[in-house]
Amino acid sequence: MLMDNNYNIQGGDNILPLGLYKECFNYVNDGDSICNMGSGITFTFEKELLKFKKVKISCIDVIPLNEKPEFIEKYVSKNVEELFYFKKKFDLIFFFELIEHIDNTDILFRNIYNNLKDDALMIFSFPNLSSIYIRLELLFGFQPHILEVSNICGVFGTGIFGNFNNPKRKSIHHIRGITNKAMKELVKYHGFRIEKIIGWEYRVPLLFKKIPCLAPINIFICRKIANFKYDNI
Repeated sequence: MLMDNNYNIQGGDNILPLGLYKECFNYVNDGDSICNMGSGITFTFEKELLKFKKVKISCIDVIPLNEKPEFIEKYVSKNVEELFYFKKKFDLIFFFELIEHIDNTDILFRNIYNNLKDDALMIFSFPNLSSIYIRLELLFGFQPHILEVSNICGVFGTGIFGNFNNPKRKSIHHIRGITNKAMKELVKYHGFRIEKIIGWEYRVPLLFKKIPCLAPINIFICRKIANFKYDNI
């Protein structure tokens, strides 16, 4: 999908490896009502999930959609950085590679909390700023390849690491860098209990699975704490 340089590309329309999605499928039950926030409009995750589970999927993204596919229960064009409420709450809410693209991360989690059933799961992934790769990049004085300084070129200051991971030198609009530790504190602040954290790397997924603090990608499985009280946003 072609975007202009001012568009903040969200994760749903990036090509994410299917193995990442499949790590989440065991937490889905047949009959669940599911929401994917920041879904994009290619629906790769949704197509793959429906091969394994009989579920109803709603999708939310800022991108307008001319015609909703039949396999999507509902598509809503909304900005996840603005508060919204749905009439019915979901059994499970996902987002993949989304949070690093947005400014109002607190609003994202408030939206998920408000639209998720009590004790239900939130599952999401994000690039880990404390991964072993990023630590090495910083050690040698390079800009972390997952954090950009330009909306035109995505590899300024990243050296060989950036050119290897992003040979086309495109900007992917990552405006947030989040470590494993920071994310743990963020989700707890917003009323979620962490059930499991999975480390992931598409080349050698098994290597990092049990050491998420060093993994390039983290998958968080979190449960909503009912009637949680915290400071208003």
